[in-house]
Amino acid sequence: MRKIELLKDGNTGMKGRLVKSNGFQHHTGYHMNVFPFKTAPGGHVFKADFVSFQGILGEAIRLSQKKELDGTKDIESYKATLKSTILENALQKVDTKEKDQLEDILTRIYFEPDNSLFKYDFHVISYMNFIKSNSAIKDIPVFISDVFIKNNQGFETLLANRGSDNILNQLISDCLPKQTDKKESKRDKQVFKNMLPIVSEVFQGDFDFLLANKEYFLENFELFFKYYYFFYFTQLSLKLDSFGKEEYTIKPIHFSMDWENLSESRLSLHTIDWKEVSKHYERVFAHANALELINYISVDGELIGDYNEITSLYNSLQPLEKQEFKICLEDLLQFYKEEVKTLIAPANWEECEENLQNSLAIRKFDQEITTLIYSLWYTIRYQFEHGKRNKPYKDYALWLISFSKENFTKSGGRLGAKLVLSQEILLFLTKLCVGTEEKIRLKAFWERLRERGITFDETSKLEIIKLFERINLIEKKSDSGDAQYIKSSL
Repeated sequence: MRKIELLKDGNTGMKGRLVKSNGFQHHTGYHMNVFPFKTAPGGHVFKADFVSFQGILGEAIRLSQKKELDGTKDIESYKATLKSTILENALQKVDTKEKDQLEDILTRIYFEPDNSLFKYDFHVISYMNFIKSNSAIKDIPVFISDVFIKNNQGFETLLANRGSDNILNQLISDCLPKQTDKKESKRDKQVFKNMLPIVSEVFQGDFDFLLANKEYFLENFELFFKYYYFFYFTQLSLKLDSFGKEEYTIKPIHFSMDWENLSESRLSLHTIDWKEVSKHYERVFAHANALELINYISVDGELIGDYNEITSLYNSLQPLEKQEFKICLEDLLQFYKEEVKTLIAPANWEECEENLQNSLAIRKFDQEITTLIYSLWYTIRYQFEHGKRNKPYKDYALWLISFSKENFTKSGGRLGAKLVLSQEILLFLTKLCVGTEEKIRLKAFWERLRERGITFDETSKLEIIKLFERINLIEKKSDSGDAQYIKSSL
């Protein structure tokens, strides 16, 4: 008989961690680190960082090297200080009587008008800083490091070589200020769980391909990580809303090209569009707390994991063990309802239960464990949507909503926002899909986009084909779709 228990008492139990003098505190990260987001501030305050992504990736690289930037200056002061330090070091290193001329050359070649350092090599990215100075955003680089960078030997190789055949590049590299060793913090001990190995495997394949094209990779470094960040979290929000009822496979999302005008009839055919994606985003804080709380149930002293892992574990239990697990989950739900006193009238737990049963009647889960998981999540969600914690609940979702809006949506007028790809992003993804091959069939191209979470309706496909014809990326051997090929442009 396996030991199944609900960790309720003691310093590491729910009472010790979550019940405070001012009431129940929703706190994630003790058992499950899934989302790198906060409830305060909301993600909407980081729009500039979401567009640039350089500060986020700069921090991710520093984490991988256990380094940090000196000081906490605002972005403008940081850029100005970095520029003056590099130029001062360079003028000291070079023996020349034309120091003003050298300074002017270096300034024009290596610095943007706003004093930003030009990204001439990968190791330079570690000197990129956040635009918005707020520690809340620093969990995103930790997530990227944990899920995409850690133990990636190719990534280590990419950053290790600071040598350059370009004399001026080497000079600037030699003049970069030394970064200090990072002091271990509480944040460093938190490890984000990779909830979607199916996405990180596709990421690794594309990463390895780009390693052979370093100049192109450097040019599109931020775009690459931005897309995979979006890909991961859209798929995760969809996966969590299946509550572990099935082995998850990639669900392609409908995009259009950013120059297209969509009609209402076309949008109605898009099964997973921006409206659907944002609806799933809005629920992620309830999932974060459901996963955290359900992992106060342990089996043989071990955490029980995510929804799919819990489903697999539960189905492996003996009948008496399953009954014990159900009792623990019922106790957890009862404890939650007793301790959470933030519902705003007329909302109440009786109404929550009635709504839950109506929802279950519609959903008709075929596994008992799925019903149990859903019931916990629904109760937590009800509390957020009908209680005093509604604003933090919405602000948490804004980390995904704001990022996606800034990078992958466009206003569709009265029809609302729509998910779009720019020509730049499409051509980048096309290179990834073709990979090391000289050309691939058009049919294979659409399928490889689907593997990366993207699908188009037939009208958008025609627009893309027209674009490829204009830039000579498509090869036709006949008018048949099966005899059309997408060529590599690398």
